[in-house]
Amino acid sequence: MSYELPDAGFEDCIFCSIVTGDAEASWESRPTGDSNVACFHNRLKWARVMLLIVPTKHLSQNDLWESDVLADAARLTVEMGDKHCGDEGYRAISNFGLQAHQSQTHGHIHVVSGTSRQIQSAQRISRLVDGDDVNIDQFEVEETPFAASISPINPGTQREMWQSGKILGASRAALDMTKKYSPDGFRLMSSFEPSTADNLAGENPASLFLLGGGQLGLYV
Repeated sequence: MSYELPDAGFEDCIFCSIVTGDAEASWESRPTGDSNVACFHNRLKWARVMLLIVPTKHLSQNDLWESDVLADAARLTVEMGDKHCGDEGYRAISNFGLQAHQSQTHGHIHVVSGTSRQIQSAQRISRLVDGDDVNIDQFEVEETPFAASISPINPGTQREMWQSGKILGASRAALDMTKKYSPDGFRLMSSFEPSTADNLAGENPASLFLLGGGQLGLYV
């Protein structure tokens, strides 16, 4: 893939060093012998809450979003979002390539407090794909050259998609779309809108947004 960063492997990977205990981190969910994913605080302080969900095995961003490990990462994303951001909502974000400001080759999902103004103001343009498993709609999104929303058939809520295997179908469809529309880099993002029900965000309709087509702004 043209967007993938040069990967020196686990020996020079800071996230691998954190997972193995060779580098310090502020933990939320430590790796255990049978866990596929872990969570620690991002050292960046751009938002009130910034967490990183990472696979315990060294996987590229692309490998994470195509593998069954994504289901575990997605469930932990919702768990951490609920714990820290339930009353204000949150975003789940992954950047692919320099155009989307990816800096670490080890696959990861950012959990960032607050919802996405870009997605809230997005305007639907047209249906790109009527699929057996997902529908894909093109959107006009502020400051984004290309944007599309991938939603499972009978999507349910955002939290339901991320807590089930449906997120993997949406992610694979999104990655396939990038070959045509954004081969040099892109961002995948879901926004979990706040809800009055039990302070759990994500009762909004399920969708995984693909943002790309050129240089993107920062993700907060």
